[in-house]
Amino acid sequence: MNRHRHRRGRAGSALILVFWCLLLLSLAVFGVVEIVELSVEHAAHEQSALLAEAAASSGVAVGEEPQLLRDDPVLTQETAPGSGFEVTISSEGARLNLNFLLITHHQDVLVSLFTHWGMKMDEAQHAAACLYDWVTPGDQASLNGAKSAAYASAGLTQRPSHEPFRSWDEVAQVMGVDAIAAVKPDWRDSFTIWSDGPLDVSQASAESIAAVFGLDPERVQQIVDMRDGRDKLPGTPDDVPLTPATLQAALGLSADQMKALANEIVFGGNTRRIESIGHAGAVRVKITAVTRMSVSPPQLVVWSKR
Repeated sequence: MNRHRHRRGRAGSALILVFWCLLLLSLAVFGVVEIVELSVEHAAHEQSALLAEAAASSGVAVGEEPQLLRDDPVLTQETAPGSGFEVTISSEGARLNLNFLLITHHQDVLVSLFTHWGMKMDEAQHAAACLYDWVTPGDQASLNGAKSAAYASAGLTQRPSHEPFRSWDEVAQVMGVDAIAAVKPDWRDSFTIWSDGPLDVSQASAESIAAVFGLDPERVQQIVDMRDGRDKLPGTPDDVPLTPATLQAALGLSADQMKALANEIVFGGNTRRIESIGHAGAVRVKITAVTRMSVSPPQLVVWSKR
């Protein structure tokens, strides 16, 4: 009797062990299947990303065509089933050129814009002066500004380059810039360091034009709305070309006032911003290219992907 009980106990233990082995084997199989599925999904995503990037690159190539208009239908294309690109082209000069404003001693334009965004006057003047001191030669700081000695006193390792800015990473090192970002995190979208210099009023925003002219942005917005046509959208067929005469009349400026601004504004620029969004399935890749169109072939200045 005891022998039979012992045998049944051993058989029960073996059965439990078999069940545990089957459970562990099932878990291992499920794990392998999940890893394979993740690997397949990753490979599919990588393939879609490559297709989306290729489509975005094709869009940039299309956008570099010098004769292309901003509303041309070729700016939106399907390059293959499920993939394609959408391109937006604009004038890089429609953004305020930071280097140009500083080198031509127009910190007042910066102060006007910064205070419009909500900065206190002393903070705006400090930021503008520090930007000016960074790009201009000499060790004598301007009023409210900062040269090398001020950075050393603050325990900072960076020093003014005494040259125009070459990248936005360099701009970020300047004293006072953090205060601009605090009131307007996307402040850099209003500026460029790659255009020819003067503001292209044919595409610029109302607040940028207002800062250059020293006017109320709401007043200038009426001119921008007129320029953008009935749909109030830039780059569409109903846009109204802005000319020196129409701008002067709309703003009520004298001939002398327009003449004084002759070197600060233009009505069309030679540097183009091309923003191309390529898609493949659910994946999107955006490529931004800044290109000088005044040379042949067009000269690429900046290329960025995200």
